[in-house]
Amino acid sequence: MAGKKYYHGFEVVTENCTGCTACVRVCPTEAIRVRDGKVVIDSNRCIDCGNCVSVCKVNALIPHPDPLKKIEEFKYKVVIVSSAFAGQFSENIRYKEVLASFYKFGFDLVFEESMMSDFMVKLIREYVRINKHIRPILSSNCPAVVRLIQVRFPSLLPNLLLMESPMGILAQYYRDRLEKEMNYKPEEIGIFNVIPCIADLTATHQPEGTRQKLFDGAFSNADMYNEIMQILNSGDELDTDFESYAAGLSWTLSGIEADLVDCKDIRTLSVNGIDNVKDVLSKVEDHYLDQYDYIVIRSCKNGCVGGVLNVENPFVAMSRIKKLSKQAKKIDYDDRGVVELHKQGAFAVDPIFPRSMMKLDQDIKLALVKMKKLNEILAKLPGINCSACGSPNCFSLAEDIVQGKATLDDCIVLLKKTKE
Repeated sequence: MAGKKYYHGFEVVTENCTGCTACVRVCPTEAIRVRDGKVVIDSNRCIDCGNCVSVCKVNALIPHPDPLKKIEEFKYKVVIVSSAFAGQFSENIRYKEVLASFYKFGFDLVFEESMMSDFMVKLIREYVRINKHIRPILSSNCPAVVRLIQVRFPSLLPNLLLMESPMGILAQYYRDRLEKEMNYKPEEIGIFNVIPCIADLTATHQPEGTRQKLFDGAFSNADMYNEIMQILNSGDELDTDFESYAAGLSWTLSGIEADLVDCKDIRTLSVNGIDNVKDVLSKVEDHYLDQYDYIVIRSCKNGCVGGVLNVENPFVAMSRIKKLSKQAKKIDYDDRGVVELHKQGAFAVDPIFPRSMMKLDQDIKLALVKMKKLNEILAKLPGINCSACGSPNCFSLAEDIVQGKATLDDCIVLLKKTKE
């Protein structure tokens, strides 16, 4: 993994940055610094959770999803819509009208993540029962969590569910069908996903463990919402004569996946919110939660409705999705083709490895010298972890000083005492 260049689903607009350090304080992996009044990102540590983007009030950190016009590059256009998208619309808009608007926009096929809910329950239960030697098994559907484990909890990588995501499974299955049954060339087919968070955007362009390219681009829920609303407000007639799978939408909400997988021989746990996730992963590392067979982990509060690329308040979106799911007629998706591909091992992913992290020095003797210096510097620092220096905490500042990326003068508390 050394030297790997990481893709990130957001960009830094340096000229907008005011150096407020709000982003520094919310980063779960200490990937952000403010130096010379401007934000700096450590690409190796960044897990694309979107916390920094959500707190930045000056647009110094902005997501960069693919432009919607990218679909024009392909002859046959397919979209797979995340379940969180349904929660962005008011209750006077029918779910089928939303889906029909995608056809009006220019897509040839529209699929829903919710189609895979029942299949995923069967797949996960099978995986948990086969891998009895691993406990607990950790869900891998949230790319930010996968990257968090790579960075902060690498010992737990063998615990990850090594299976493709629901949207990835749909992309793989229908790309295969379009090529074989409709004789489209691979370069003629454009498969896109509509996603709620920066982590999903990053995973589209640089997935971990996936053996082949599944998507040709990713559009944010917010961008697509604006386009769909324009179509809905245009008054154009929409063809809604098709089946939809609204009953499976609740899969995207925190707690639902765990409830569905839970059964007589499988005990589950659900956790959401990055701070809660870090706490639970720490407990898993200490074997405190070995009594659980499967743990569903989402970095965003309330699940995918909490993603930074959504437009609606996550609690409102969650309520709408619950209502849609309860009122919808249950329609069974014909998963025979998907099951056959699964039997062939098509949806398994390769093992995921730790990220190469910063070391004090490659030479162990020099590293020990630097560690001694780090501790000496740490003893001088106030230990209040205020982040005013531009580092997340006093230990990080000491680390940065040893590496020549900061100085003691960056500590405002010490600087004030010196001047007094």
